[in-house]
Amino acid sequence: MNVSIEILEFPLCVKNKILRIKDITKLNIEYIAGKNIIFNNSNLGLKEPHKIIISNGKERIVLLCYDDDTNLYNEDLSEIITISKLTDIVKEILENNKNF
Repeated sequence: MNVSIEILEFPLCVKNKILRIKDITKLNIEYIAGKNIIFNNSNLGLKEPHKIIISNGKERIVLLCYDDDTNLYNEDLSEIITISKLTDIVKEILENNKNF
């Protein structure tokens, strides 16, 4: 079976929202673009979400976002992560970084 993979462009609006969080630049942030995976000669396809990995070397959080959705989700999609909640998570990671 032939498979086509289309790399999606990471949404700039999501990057801008994240970079507005105070002191987030003190952490490592990695943006991984999502993909459209299409199974040729069928009506099947998959959308792999964009990933945002925020870490301090000891702790990390993986967030997911989709092209057609402005929400961020935790790694297992069980919870929506708002920008205010992400701000609290970043503060906690930075505090834990000071304790090491």
